[in-house]
Amino acid sequence: MHLKSCGHNRKIVYKTCCYIVTKRLTSPCQIGFKQESRRHENAAYLIFFESGDGMPEIDVDLKDVISYAVLAIEMGGHAVMKVHEEKSLNAAAKGQTDEGKEELLTRADLISNHLILDILQRFPQLKIVSEEKASEFSDREVEPYRSDNYAVWQSVKEILNQIPSRRLQLSDVRVFVDPLDATQEFTEGLTEYVTVMACIVVDAEPIFGAIYRPFFNETIFGLQGFGVVTSDGKKISPVDEGKTDKKVVVSRSHAGKVKEIVEKVYGDKMTIEAAGGSGYKTLRLVNGTAELYLHTTAIKKWDTCAGDAILRTMGGAMLDLEGSPLRYSAQDPILNKKGLLGTVRNPYTYFRKFQGIQLL
Repeated sequence: MHLKSCGHNRKIVYKTCCYIVTKRLTSPCQIGFKQESRRHENAAYLIFFESGDGMPEIDVDLKDVISYAVLAIEMGGHAVMKVHEEKSLNAAAKGQTDEGKEELLTRADLISNHLILDILQRFPQLKIVSEEKASEFSDREVEPYRSDNYAVWQSVKEILNQIPSRRLQLSDVRVFVDPLDATQEFTEGLTEYVTVMACIVVDAEPIFGAIYRPFFNETIFGLQGFGVVTSDGKKISPVDEGKTDKKVVVSRSHAGKVKEIVEKVYGDKMTIEAAGGSGYKTLRLVNGTAELYLHTTAIKKWDTCAGDAILRTMGGAMLDLEGSPLRYSAQDPILNKKGLLGTVRNPYTYFRKFQGIQLL
């Protein structure tokens, strides 16, 4: 990382590696990275100042932020599995949706969120938008759920090292986090729907998304200009047109009028399948076992950002049901009340099929 300008004389320079983290960052002048060796060519330099006033602009390599994001969601996902094994979810309602359905919160949501933020907050000035608020747990309470981050890094470093460098001002970057997608299904034991997601946004556009399925140890991420890959390096391309399963995936718990809308447009040419979690439904598009993801009720941006980034990388997108791409800037509302249509190709072609029909 490089600084553009600075009005301070006293500065502290730390050499760091983007994947071995040993201590929580608690102030701008504290950092705890365990990295001294010269063999790591991609080590970054973080410069912090003793005064909190006038923090300088920080220039960061996007590759480093991506590495942290992938490490973070895998750490969070491992914690989700541990909580599930303990059978101590402590599920409680945290509010209601616009349709009046309860939104659930579990210990797994909060512990996963704590671990994810613990990693991402090591970037000063990084703006993080998470589904959950700051953890009510202490570091000591969370420690038993913390995986060996070096071992986690070893499982993904080969493919992450292939990502090209790109310099960005950290102040221009936002990261959306969903520490546990499909919480409702998680409480029901339907772990196939559970994902942990992170998304990197620059100029309102999601340029990187990562979706981790902890109960299947499967990570898929997409970066514009690089492609969509699995954590073991397998490149993913859209299934040939016409060869995807003729299915529309819809929400199990927030279906709204979507089923009757699909039947009106496609008749019996499309099968409708209810599934949990926006991340899971996106992955069904990616692997070609569904052709369309349709949602007609309100949905939060942290539910869609990672999947949207992956679909855009593949040549598709998520559009709202007025035909506009979803936007993720600080000026855009977190709650998307206009529904969404997602596909890996030709999203506007699909959208036109629904024009003239009352969708919302």
